[in-house]
Amino acid sequence: MKLDAEVTEIACPPNQAAQARAISVWVPDTEEHIEFTLKLEDFQSLGISEGDNITIKIEKKFDIDALARDLMNKSK
Repeated sequence: MKLDAEVTEIACPPNQAAQARAISVWVPDTEEHIEFTLKLEDFQSLGISEGDNITIKIEKKFDIDALARDLMNKSK
């Protein structure tokens, strides 16, 4: 799944200014803000700033063996 978003705020988490940045983005498709924290090195390498448009890619992976075991246990 891919979501287009706009960076609305960049802040330093309390007591972590030298380690991380808190990012807030607006996702028009869901009409919600999403907040997440990036390591400072990752944030700097991305070079993003407030007002930038970004795409968020969400990949969901699952363990088919665990899913099959759960289904078998529920059918007992």
